[in-house]
Amino acid sequence: MLDDGQKRSEDQLFSGDRDTMQSREDTDVEEPQADYLEKARELAGSYSQLVKKREWLRQQYEESKSWFYTRDEIIYKLSQGAHEESERVQTSGTSNPVERTVLNCDKVLASMNREVQSQRTEQFLEPYYKVCEEIELFEVGLRSLRGQTRYVAEQLFVDGKNQSEVVGMDGQSLGRRMVEREKDAALQGIAVRMGLYEGRRKKGWQMKYQMK
Repeated sequence: MLDDGQKRSEDQLFSGDRDTMQSREDTDVEEPQADYLEKARELAGSYSQLVKKREWLRQQYEESKSWFYTRDEIIYKLSQGAHEESERVQTSGTSNPVERTVLNCDKVLASMNREVQSQRTEQFLEPYYKVCEEIELFEVGLRSLRGQTRYVAEQLFVDGKNQSEVVGMDGQSLGRRMVEREKDAALQGIAVRMGLYEGRRKKGWQMKYQMK
């Protein structure tokens, strides 16, 4: 289940959205709810896999730091051709190919490492941000639930329990119909909160999950 430490105060975040939603026509409110209900179902079914994928991408991004070139590696690579050229050139000073290689090393190093960072971003960082976005969107909806509805939802969606394993807040097993009723109520509640939250979230999520 979600740790209580993950809870955040959302009153200020959603106060503007509540005022806006109350002033809209009923048809305007129902459309995003219908859209987000399908999204809520999708995320509920894939939540545990998304959490695992987030951790895998984070690890891969950290490990890919070894892809960056060092100055010594660049000097070695460039000097291979420079030594061959120097054998054909009779000169002195900085026009010597080997010495030019050393002087140009920093420019080459910066260029090659920019390419490395571009690869890391495409392969790991951008997918990581996307997964974090999906997880946060679902968790905001989940945290908005209350009482037994949330308790059941966390067992189903976070803990991955089967319906037959779900218990109530009193620790007693719940019947299949009760579990299904609480599940439907949870998905409806999650969908509504997701619709309210998504517009505000996009501005800040990348900074929050930025990896150094």
